Amino acid sequence: MQLLRSLFCLQGFDNRTRFFAIACAIYLIFIMLASAFTGKLVISLLISLLFSAALGLTSLRRLHDAKLNKNWLFAPSVSFALVALIIIFSEQHSSYYLLLIPALSSAVLLTYPSKQQATKQSYTLGYIGPVDMSEYQQATHQGKSAKFRIEPSLAGESIMSLDEQQSAQQANTSYNVSDHQQTSQLNAQQADLGELIRLKLLSNKKAQIAVIVLVVIVLASVLFSWLVTFINASSVNDTESISEPPQKSISETIAREHPLAMPDNFTLYLSQHQGVIIGWQADEVDTPQLWSQISAQGDESCHQISFNKGKPIRTLTVDIESKNGANTEYFASFSPLDSQALIQALAFRGKFSLCGYDFSLKGSQAQLGKNEHYAHWVEY
Repeated sequence: MQLLRSLFCLQGFDNRTRFFAIACAIYLIFIMLASAFTGKLVISLLISLLFSAALGLTSLRRLHDAKLNKNWLFAPSVSFALVALIIIFSEQHSSYYLLLIPALSSAVLLTYPSKQQATKQSYTLGYIGPVDMSEYQQATHQGKSAKFRIEPSLAGESIMSLDEQQSAQQANTSYNVSDHQQTSQLNAQQADLGELIRLKLLSNKKAQIAVIVLVVIVLASVLFSWLVTFINASSVNDTESISEPPQKSISETIAREHPLAMPDNFTLYLSQHQGVIIGWQADEVDTPQLWSQISAQGDESCHQISFNKGKPIRTLTVDIESKNGANTEYFASFSPLDSQALIQALAFRGKFSLCGYDFSLKGSQAQLGKNEHYAHWVEY
């Protein structure tokens, strides 16, 4: 928990190692999560907000540690936030290359040496600040002390002479001094390595031009990739619109056979699949289809036929045809699986309603019984 609190600390100090580790983790984890949650806008925005804040805070602590102007904070954090938004909204894999821009600004911040080494405080996991990290420091000390082992001595061993003890002590002292000098020199070289790199880049115009050219190439590559994707998508849409024939309504693709006029001004038909179709003349409307079960869109009053008794039966589609602009006919198509139940209801019920129109079924049983195409569905 303390480690997590230290990641969002405002007043602490992060050395180079900790800043490098946090920045690399932010970039890598963001790439994985942004790819996993592509298309989920809210989650992606929350991830980008959290990671931008974490990168901004570790940059702030690195600035404290290097005693730099806080305006540097905007270079890595703001550029990362902008690139993250571009990645989320563009949904293009090529956009991930833009992360090189905030990564370069983080790399520049990494080159500045720490100014807190002269203080009495020591880093714990690369951090100095108000968050108590002593538990990790104790664990580190325990791990180091466990490496040293005390060799047991036997009572029967011969005791070293005074001259031998002095010689061994002088050898150990000289070894410790030389080892300490080598460690100090190595630390000084590591501390100055980043600064040397930055100073050489600043004094080398060719290196600066190379970095600028690299950034321009990345931006041009990403823009070119977006342009190609946009052109391909436009050409595909144009091809589909040209090659696709106009869709026909169900009333045009399904044949209406064996018409049977019913007493209350509606007509029964059978499709080539033995599905029942009910047709009647009604008011003229602008749409060619009132209802479709496939899309579940249209006039809700047309989605089923309701009888005065018994269960309603769902329609597949309700299509409209206009003949010479004079007569407008509605055609309600039903599934072949419901043909027998529908004919039974038309024969023995008193009335039904469909699309807001009411029809009487008086005399329908006699009409159905006389027609060979419908009589076998009428059971007494």
